[in-house]
Amino acid sequence: MFNRVVDWFTSNTPDHHPEASHEGDLALATAALMMEVARADQAFEASEAEAMLQQLGQRLEIDNAAVNDLVELAKDTSEEAHDLYAFTEVINARYSYSEKKQLIVDLWNVALADESIDANEDHIIRRIAGLMNVDHSDVLHARAKARAN
Repeated sequence: MFNRVVDWFTSNTPDHHPEASHEGDLALATAALMMEVARADQAFEASEAEAMLQQLGQRLEIDNAAVNDLVELAKDTSEEAHDLYAFTEVINARYSYSEKKQLIVDLWNVALADESIDANEDHIIRRIAGLMNVDHSDVLHARAKARAN
């Protein structure tokens, strides 16, 4: 799986930097967390997939084909994962607190893509936020910001 991540990221970055595997880990962790939220309500809706594509495209500044590949890789990785810690550990190591808060907004955007927040989606976003050490008040602000969009 790790080799697929490295291959994906090195083929989708203009400059093949040695740190591409680290960037690939971060991209995959971000996409996998979004996938976890999208699948939390037991239905992966087209609107949620579209929200993921949009959020990842903006966040990673990559083209649609690369984002589609990343989402498929994230889906496989998410299905194989035993817990969220593997993903949040990567986020904690690389993101600042403000980047973590923005990721929580992005997760709420995915959850809200089908115009409702399922209790399971709410629960998983709060678990992710807890693992990333994001304050509860910031989680609520992120939710309000996503709703305003």
